[in-house]
Amino acid sequence: MAMSAGGSSLEEDVIRARALVSTDWLQEHLEEVTILDIRGEVEKLPAEADFVQTVYRPCKEDFLNGHIPGAEFVDWTADIVDPQSLVPVQLSPKDLFEAAMEERGVCNDNTVVVYDNGNMLFATRLWWALTYYGHKDVRILNGGWKRWCAEERDISVDTECPLKKYAEFNARVELPSLRCVASDMREVIKKTSDACIVDARNAAQFTSKERRAKRSGCIPGATNIPYKRLINKEMGGYLRYCNGGVASTAVLFALWKLGIPLCNLSNYDGSWGEWGNQEDDELYPVART
Repeated sequence: MAMSAGGSSLEEDVIRARALVSTDWLQEHLEEVTILDIRGEVEKLPAEADFVQTVYRPCKEDFLNGHIPGAEFVDWTADIVDPQSLVPVQLSPKDLFEAAMEERGVCNDNTVVVYDNGNMLFATRLWWALTYYGHKDVRILNGGWKRWCAEERDISVDTECPLKKYAEFNARVELPSLRCVASDMREVIKKTSDACIVDARNAAQFTSKERRAKRSGCIPGATNIPYKRLINKEMGGYLRYCNGGVASTAVLFALWKLGIPLCNLSNYDGSWGEWGNQEDDELYPVART
């Protein structure tokens, strides 16, 4: 396979170049693409001392009240998660993911455009999941629903019968390293390798001023790059985590857009929601800055 100067394949460079699309582009190609709406939110409940409890919510009602014409809704808390996992919102197994995508008209050969409220983290989560399961043409709408509405573009309240949308999607994991688990993270820490661990949570969580798990702190050796800093510009790193493996995909997407090959990127799916809730300090060490 031919390689570019940056180390990624020429095919990957082509995919990367078209992975972020404008509202103008989508308007022109509405009839040619499969559109997935994955709007959601993470609601903060009133804090108790340093502990902040959060609730994960899909924005299905918002979708029903209006969406980009032709879009299908994906519930980020149910449709693409592993129902057997004790850690919230972990990526669903291959068969369940396939079924969810097929019901929404995704097949291996179509172009898929995903969007969220405009904060990018839910859209990048679905981009990451589809890419992990082998889809080659997943694109994110730059600015998402917020920009689409601000530009007063057409919206729809129509939803199609699932039988009319059904397509066949053959999920295949061609790059297993794109998703890592706790044991992979421990190996990175032990080896003190060249891999860079990026914490995509906000600075308060990274510095232990705010806690969203049993323990506060960060994974040893991590560098803090809050995902919100990436909305208007893209920054660099290598191996990412956040609270639930969602916001970290925004960092991963930005790094990939900067030219780092997917084979050098990995998302810790369990993230701090798993690591920070363990009681074994030896298996799950914590650093405090």
